[in-house]
Amino acid sequence: MEVTIRVRDPEAANANGDRPVLGRLDLIVGEVTGPLADPGVDTNPTTRVVRRFDPEDWTRDGEWLTMSTVLADVRSDRYLRLRGTNTVEMEPEPDPRGEDPWADLWFYTNPVFIEVR
Repeated sequence: MEVTIRVRDPEAANANGDRPVLGRLDLIVGEVTGPLADPGVDTNPTTRVVRRFDPEDWTRDGEWLTMSTVLADVRSDRYLRLRGTNTVEMEPEPDPRGEDPWADLWFYTNPVFIEVR
């Protein structure tokens, strides 16, 4: 299944007056397994980063970035999410006391669900 991603990278300053640069965009995929027996469980062991996109992986058209990838062997329901950052960290970490939170930005999209029939 080919996935094409198009995100807006605004040229305007953020609420802190900065213009952060998107350094990486991660495509996160997980299986949709249905209701859990234990409603206290808040993890999905099938969820993983399946592709990391760097600036050389996308094309820019004004404020819009476009990139594509192929997901192989999609045989069950799943969801896709995006996570982006202006850092070089592979996973988000809690900010240490005193760190400028505007220097370490992350965003997540809502999931897109895929139903396999």
